[in-house]
Amino acid sequence: MLKYLIGFAVVAMTVATAQPAHAGAVAICIQKEKNKAGNNYDSEYFLRHGKSPNVNGYVAWRAARKDHRESYPESRNPKAPYCRHNGYTLADGGYFIIIKGGRDKDHVGEHYNRWALGFGKTRADALADAKKELGQRDWSWNLKKHGYEIEEENAI
Repeated sequence: MLKYLIGFAVVAMTVATAQPAHAGAVAICIQKEKNKAGNNYDSEYFLRHGKSPNVNGYVAWRAARKDHRESYPESRNPKAPYCRHNGYTLADGGYFIIIKGGRDKDHVGEHYNRWALGFGKTRADALADAKKELGQRDWSWNLKKHGYEIEEENAI
């Protein structure tokens, strides 16, 4: 009985400490600039995504941040980019969508642009998440009034 109990304890510890397999990873970092009125808008994004058991959203996020730093060194650009990633979710794969909000002018009539990354188990989940994220990034954005365009989408 004792050897079965010890064997069970070793298996239980292995299962409890094992990390889940990660199949889908996505991350984005977005450069922010100021328009003529001094208001922020999104000027460029850096996207990393992939399918691998060794890659998760944190790995993709580090790669996207590195891409951003190479184009916008901190000495030239002290502002941190806006970044988002999927962390440890989408272990069985999923989808991501980047949408661009339909507002092209800010409240004073100057150039404006805003992107949002959404992800989920299905394309519909990813799109719903992207719309929610766009609403949080741009409080003046309204789906019925401004709409959106899909910039990129993919299965991960």
